[in-house]
Formats: sequence, C-alpha cells, structure tokens
Amino acid sequence: MAEAEVLEETGSGVGQQAAVDLLIGVTGAVSLDELRARVSEVLAQIGRPGPGRVVVAWPGGEDATPVEPGDGFELMPYRVPAVNDGGAWAQISAAQRGVLALAAELKAAACVVLAADLEALHGEAVQTMAGAVLARQCDLALPVYAITRYEGLLNTAILAPMSRALYARRVEFPLPFEFAASGRYAECVARTHGASAQSVLWPLSHAVQEPMPRNAGVCQVHLRAHHHAPMEGLDLTAVLSQIVGAFFTEVELTAASWQRLRGSQPAPVWGEPHAPVMAEEAVDARPMVESFQLAARNLGELWSLVLPPVALLELKRLARQPVESFRMPDALWARMVYDFALAHRLRTIGRSHLMGALTPLYLGWVASYVQEIALLPAAEVAERQERLARAFEENKPYLVSRWRWPDRFNP
Repeated sequence: MAEAEVLEETGSGVGQQAAVDLLIGVTGAVSLDELRARVSEVLAQIGRPGPGRVVVAWPGGEDATPVEPGDGFELMPYRVPAVNDGGAWAQISAAQRGVLALAAELKAAACVVLAADLEALHGEAVQTMAGAVLARQCDLALPVYAITRYEGLLNTAILAPMSRALYARRVEFPLPFEFAASGRYAECVARTHGASAQSVLWPLSHAVQEPMPRNAGVCQVHLRAHHHAPMEGLDLTAVLSQIVGAFFTEVELTAASWQRLRGSQPAPVWGEPHAPVMAEEAVDARPMVESFQLAARNLGELWSLVLPPVALLELKRLARQPVESFRMPDALWARMVYDFALAHRLRTIGRSHLMGALTPLYLGWVASYVQEIALLPAAEVAERQERLARAFEENKPYLVSRWRWPDRFNP
C-alpha cells in the first residue's frame, strides 16, 4: 500500500477526534506566495491526510494581517516566544516552540516543523514525516540528514553520542532543523515553563521524560534536505558556547530524568537514504593538532580546574604524539566532555572561559577523527561512530557519580 494511502486511512481515524489532521509549521520568515504555492504542490503530490483541516503556520505574530487560504489548507500565523539573546539556534528553537504551541492549541493530530529555507518542503519529506506520526504512531520523528563524513563533526563528537547515552535513544541528529511530532508531544512541550522554555529546544529530551509516557515512540526518517548551519561569521568558541553550552544547560535541567535511564534503544529509521549534496573534501589535521599542542603547553592550569589528574596526564602524552599518528582515545574524550558538562553546571570557571578551554580539546578530537576515517569505506565510518557512542554510554556511570558527588568523586 502506498504511503499516501496509509496516511489517508490512518489520518481519518485520528482526524475525527482532532480539530486539525496536519499542521505544517515554518520556523522563519518566508514569502507567503511561495509558501502557498509550495504547499499546494505538496498536497497535490501526497493527498490529504484525512477529512480534517490542514493548517500551514508561519511566524506572523498576533497582529499579522489575515491571508487568503490555499487550495485545501489554511494559512495561520503563530507567535514566536521572546527569548534572551542566545544566538541563532535560540531563535530557531523559539519558533519551533511557537509551532508546537499552535499545534497543541489546535489539537493537531500531527505537526511537521520545517526550516525557513523550505529545503524539506517537498512531497517525499512531508509524507515521510507526517506518516511516521499518523501511520506509524511515533510521537517524535527526527531527521537523518545525508551528509559527508566531514560534515556535522560537532554533532558526531558530542551531541549525538552524549544524547544517546543520557536519553537512551539512538538518534543521529538530536538538534534538528526539521522534525514531526504527535499531538501529545506538542502539548508536552507547550506546557514547559521557566528555564526550559527559554533554552534551545532538544526534542529528544522532552520525549523521554514526564509528562510524556514511558512508551513514547521515537523514530527517525531519511530526509532530502541540506541546510547551512546558522553560524557563519562566528569563531569556534562562540559556536561551542551557543550549541554545546546550550546542550549542557539542557543536561542540567533534565538531570533527574537522565540519571534514571540505562543503556539505549534503537530508534527505527523510515524512508530511503539519500546521497550527500556536498562534495567530500579532505580535512588538514595539522593546524588542529598544533592548536591542541599549543593549548597543552599554555592551558594546563585552566584545564586542571575542570579535568581530573588522570585526564591531564593523558593529555600531556597526547601532546607529544606526531601529527600523523595523533589519536585521542574515545573513553578519554567522553569523560572530558562529561567533565566539562559538570563544570558548566558548577560554574567552576566562567562559562565563556569554559568553552574557550574546550575549544582546543575539540580540535584535537577532530584531528584524531578525520585522520582515522579518511580512507575508511562508508560502512566502517558508521561503525567508527558507533564505537564512540558506546564509549559515551559505557562512561555514563562516571558522569552520574561526578554529578551526584562532585566534591567526593574526583578520580
């Protein structure tokens, strides 16, 4: 049976109880004429998801001028919550929260959140994401983007493996431009208040903690979309502050949940994989190793405020390795990331200085990783990433111990 048929049959049952079968929300300024035309084309390709309403939301605010509906769907503005200055991702997250809040208000059966560049506003993507919720009963469907082995290294190094270890779901991109959500997931996020509502949105963390049920379904979908990270013009320390710093904040806010979780579960992947858009270009590791070696000579005192003595000793040994054979052990990297997460919570040093101290360590990891995977087949690159993820999982008890007893547990 075709996916569109599955959508229609399943959506009809949900739609009888929901005011809206499908809400498609765009998280940035767009041309309404282009949006109307693109959505009309998508719905013509995949069909309607059910007898209920289809709503397309755009960030217009409460004072937005009403606009004419499209062919078979409504155009509706939503309010973007005000956020403190947290960079581009904080603004994207605020818009994502605004879309989910509207979905909760309308009691939408499914909500598809799209980036403002509309890269994923095509029939295949919308059909696969909406189908994951309506037909496959996922509460959260996260994307699997097609990227080269040298793209998304911050995600590979920290975000994906640490998210897996803490939140017990094996997802490849925990900080997505796009995702799809069920009605109850949208209601869960819409009810968050305080610091959580002001921070960068990490969709997975909401899916695995209350008020979501323990059996909440998390899945992934292959997505044909290639985005440019909204970090152009920023130096690496600023990028780490906005992304990793925000993730460490989420780790602190959700500590009561992730400390109870053990191991990890695979998140099923739907759809067909796509080829990367970008050409694969080799990365020169030498400047990164040299930056790490310079930091090892000059930042030892600062690192000693964050890292335990055994890690400092290993870093000294690493700094003596020649560029060609420079390799950072996975367990060392995982534990250092955990150490920095704890220091971020305790404010051992100023957070801007903390991210500055992490920068050369991250460069050292990148140098090690890109040299190791340069000549590997794609399947072995995936296995290499799996070994790193397992290292984060295996060392989670280290983080839990340090988190609970930061003064007593200092290996």
